[in-house]
Amino acid sequence: MVDQAGSLTRRVAAATGDEQGAREVVRRWLDHVADSEREIVARRRELAPSHVLDAEALDLLVADGQLPAGAAARLVDASEHLEPWPDAVAGLDLLAAEATVVGLSNASRRTLAGLGGRAGLRWHQVLSAQDAGTYKPAPAIYELALSSAPAGAGTPFMVAAHAWDLRAAAAAGMRTAYVPRPDGDPPRPDDAFDLSAPTLADLAARLRAERG
Repeated sequence: MVDQAGSLTRRVAAATGDEQGAREVVRRWLDHVADSEREIVARRRELAPSHVLDAEALDLLVADGQLPAGAAARLVDASEHLEPWPDAVAGLDLLAAEATVVGLSNASRRTLAGLGGRAGLRWHQVLSAQDAGTYKPAPAIYELALSSAPAGAGTPFMVAAHAWDLRAAAAAGMRTAYVPRPDGDPPRPDDAFDLSAPTLADLAARLRAERG
């Protein structure tokens, strides 16, 4: 729903005045968060919410001299200011008008509260990795989504731009819908998702056609 890497790069560039260096800062930032999430999924580390992992990454970048301490202080809440993809707000409005929309995110409750309000994302409920005590792609987070679906709604769709996310959701018993994004994880030749759509508006139309 949001342009994570692009939004963070723009925030880092604004804080440091170094647009070229911002890309490397964000690459290392997101790599640290991803590595930490994998450690937590593997139970080699206790759960830490995403805003804590963000702060850790920034501290490491300061310690390595890649980020001024003053800039890090201004970036600690950057994940609450991610910008939605061009079709996200209108697409979610279309989906939410006809179906129950539940956000399922690795972001912490704090980050999701700030992000949802600022980005204008419309959902009926939002579930954080904190609620499951782990991160994607651990089965527990998809089982949480399944248990949160309204009674009688049928098997819910997991909608994502990352094929690894959809594979894990399918393994947990969810249906899957792939919507590509520039920084997503594209499907492999052997992937078979239930639906694929270029935009959220197109996905809403395909879901409507499937129901009727």
